[in-house]
Amino acid sequence: MSRVRDNIDVYRRLCVECGTCRKVCPSYRHGGCDPLAVMLGDNSKVFDCVGCGNCTRACHHTNPKIVMLAAYSIVLDMPVSQAFLDTGYTRYPSDDAPGADLEPTWTGDDVYVMPGCVAKCVVPYVVYATSSAMGHMGVGACELPGFTCCMYPVQFGTMQDEERIGYITRMGETAGGRRMVNLCGGCTEIMSRHGVECQHLIPFLHSRMDALPRAEKPLKVSVEPGCAAVEHMDEMVEVVERMGFEHVGNEPGCCGKNSRNTAAALMAERQSAAADADLVVVGCPMCQSKYDSVPGGKPVVYLTELVAAAFGDRRSLGCHTIPVPEF
Repeated sequence: MSRVRDNIDVYRRLCVECGTCRKVCPSYRHGGCDPLAVMLGDNSKVFDCVGCGNCTRACHHTNPKIVMLAAYSIVLDMPVSQAFLDTGYTRYPSDDAPGADLEPTWTGDDVYVMPGCVAKCVVPYVVYATSSAMGHMGVGACELPGFTCCMYPVQFGTMQDEERIGYITRMGETAGGRRMVNLCGGCTEIMSRHGVECQHLIPFLHSRMDALPRAEKPLKVSVEPGCAAVEHMDEMVEVVERMGFEHVGNEPGCCGKNSRNTAAALMAERQSAAADADLVVVGCPMCQSKYDSVPGGKPVVYLTELVAAAFGDRRSLGCHTIPVPEF
């Protein structure tokens, strides 16, 4: 734990107290996390941080996001979960999870897909849809053998650096030089930070625009890449427009994740942003899970579900709580 404290103190000393982090923090806007207070040493103000990274993207002096995540691990003092010790994932896979009965249809090993814990354990139908989309696009892909959690979640903040980084580098070694594609922006962010060559799904699809299908019945869509992949917003819009969908022009935001006090307000913002859309398209498995659990909310699909369904494979869409319209 002392190493964690020492590391964030380095970033804290670079803070100039300008308050920019507060201005861009979605949680602070709703009475949640106060990133400036945390940067000034008050770890108790970190609760309801959603880990969106807006603070770091806006800050020109230091890296508040790293401080927020480390402060969270300090105040929670959360041990590594038994689920991780047993399975390598942050939660246990369940046969009752929607789409757990859908067997992925991988077609090769030119590309390794690293699903991440949420896709694998909470919305496994996203993994199936990814295999279907890749196959229809002519990409020989399969799941990264023996992948584990990417070490992004808060619970790993108290793990020794060498052990934590070891899990990340082993996944890079397993890829053995093959292209690795992540379904979760958080996985891409932390693995890239530690030298593993990987790419988020959005730029991967964007680089293969000619292989994308066209929808028979284009819809108006709200596009949400997810907090950790927001830099790929323009590419994601181009992907959906290439497929014939109409982007309603929304600015991306945070679904609220698992925040105790601000999740409802943040999701209400996202639903309002999608008011003119027929469908929300997301690039984050966590967002997929959260949007699809909103009573009366907009229907939502993960990006590879959009591709697979436009090719004619709608099997994953039957796993949703909110019915998805035809397209």
